[in-house]
Amino acid sequence: MKREIIYTDKAPKPGNYSQAIKYGNLIFVSGQTSDDIKTGKPIYGSVAEQTEYILNNIKFILEAAGSEMDKVLKCTVFLSSLRHKKEFEEVYKTYFSKNPPARITVGVKEIDARLDVEIDVIASI
Repeated sequence: MKREIIYTDKAPKPGNYSQAIKYGNLIFVSGQTSDDIKTGKPIYGSVAEQTEYILNNIKFILEAAGSEMDKVLKCTVFLSSLRHKKEFEEVYKTYFSKNPPARITVGVKEIDARLDVEIDVIASI
């Protein structure tokens, strides 16, 4: 199988990693935080705002790979505190209201740039 790098200018530019890798019928989207696509700087805001921004970026990346949010198989979610889980869930469920993907949610000590949310996904085509 061929390994294909996925890139879209509708999502933040990646650092020393790819926005996503397409391999066979799977798409592996790198962890996304709420970075501004124009400036590359973090967008601080509520957990809900960060989550919405991130899930929109993931949607754009999946579309660039020929997929969509309904084809997400698994999400890994990092929250700066599990106290944010309820606020996160309010936004998350609007993107995955039917047949949500498998998921792990982890409370971590620190996320890049002191943000509160980071999400990566695995999806199919």
